[in-house]
Amino acid sequence: MSIFKAAETIGNALEKALEVPLLILSVIMTFTVLLGVLFRYVFVSPLSWTEEFSRYMMIWMALLAVAPCIWRHEHVGVTMFVKKLPRLLAKGIIFISNAFILFFLYILVVYGFKMAEGGKAQLSTALNTSMYWWLMSVPVSALLCIVMLICKMILDIRRKDLDEILMAEDIVATVKREENLEFDEPTLKGDGR
Repeated sequence: MSIFKAAETIGNALEKALEVPLLILSVIMTFTVLLGVLFRYVFVSPLSWTEEFSRYMMIWMALLAVAPCIWRHEHVGVTMFVKKLPRLLAKGIIFISNAFILFFLYILVVYGFKMAEGGKAQLSTALNTSMYWWLMSVPVSALLCIVMLICKMILDIRRKDLDEILMAEDIVATVKREENLEFDEPTLKGDGR
């Protein structure tokens, strides 16, 4: 198996594996928020834990969703300047940019684990659980992002079209389709008044 095939297989498998926990976290968070609203406004007896629990679910969900977004090229980026450069220079700049992102993610992993270790003895306010489990969202997410970004960088080596490197596949298809369209000049139609 080539390194490109392995990178694609790992990236696709990790993306699929993350879809289920993301869906579950989304459902749990939504249910918890609705439960909190129901008890607060309908039964006029608010539950003390729903706000905190839904907040931690949202944090885990948002941070876990970063890795699939890296894989799908769905993060915001300013590409106007890079697209105007020669292809090899642009690919080099993109590679260096991704290397900086990898370094940042590495820092998040190292200090994220330290932060989680430091939070072991600290208890969450309403849930009365160790903050370790909630703080682990940072290094876990960063590790997943590192794997996804390395797989993406490997695949970017053989990609020829800059749009394939910079944009999500569905956006590339839309842009290419729109570039081939010819638009007529708009005509203003008056009603004769």
